[in-house]
Amino acid sequence: MAKPLLIAEIGGSSSRWAWVPDEGPAITVPLPGRSLPGFNPVNGDARLFVQDLREGLEEHVPAAMSAEHLVVYGAGCGSEQRRDVMHATIATIWPAAEIEVNTDLMGAARGLCGSGSGLVLILGTGMNAGWYDGGRLHQPMPSLGYVLGDEGSGADIGRVLLQDAFYRRMPEHVRTALFGPDGPSADKVIDEVHRSPFPARALAARTALLAGLITEPYVRELILSRFHALMEILKPFFPAEQRGSVHATGSVAWGFRELLSNCLLDHGMELTVVERDPLQGLVRWHQR
Repeated sequence: MAKPLLIAEIGGSSSRWAWVPDEGPAITVPLPGRSLPGFNPVNGDARLFVQDLREGLEEHVPAAMSAEHLVVYGAGCGSEQRRDVMHATIATIWPAAEIEVNTDLMGAARGLCGSGSGLVLILGTGMNAGWYDGGRLHQPMPSLGYVLGDEGSGADIGRVLLQDAFYRRMPEHVRTALFGPDGPSADKVIDEVHRSPFPARALAARTALLAGLITEPYVRELILSRFHALMEILKPFFPAEQRGSVHATGSVAWGFRELLSNCLLDHGMELTVVERDPLQGLVRWHQR
């Protein structure tokens, strides 16, 4: 590698960074138990993202602040206009650097597949899918976001979970365990979802609560139902020969990987690789 490289994997809720010097091992942040902010150019707060990111990197990997070459893999960067927004946002911190912006799905493909091929699936706050042939990424399925799509994502599961809680479609003991004896507050949820700058994140945060109740039949059926809905959407866009081997990443894919694997098998698909995030694979890909 000609010069040090800073790699960013930026989701809607959080981000992960790797500082790859010209000599020595790569340094990845955040550290376990810590977090760095995420940003989506569709609806993110660029000013807040830049402020929090600068503080986090200066504290944990100050050498990265002098980066001259950045490769960014970002959520919501599927169009040239949104890539330009991400580029301008990153350039606020590194105005003189060479900055390359790719989609988060390309990051997942390179990080999980390397030079191999397979169906690539992101299941985190949102959802995205494509087929990687070892070099090029094919995305025949539109990415519609949490309002119109994102089936199987944290936002999607969280939305159905809240509907079931308000409409009393879940067992009462599960409702109490998740929201307390009085159930969820409609006013609070409406503020978090309809008036928040990060509505998808607010919905996805509810999904994280299900991890502690994964043995409950209702919880398992809820998650499986949204995974099955996702599989039915994938089928028209990816032929059977492209669906056989699935490489998945994201907080939902990782946290509920057993259920995801079982659901895929029901549809004749195999979960070949699943990672919380593709950053380590991206470091290897860029060091080739």
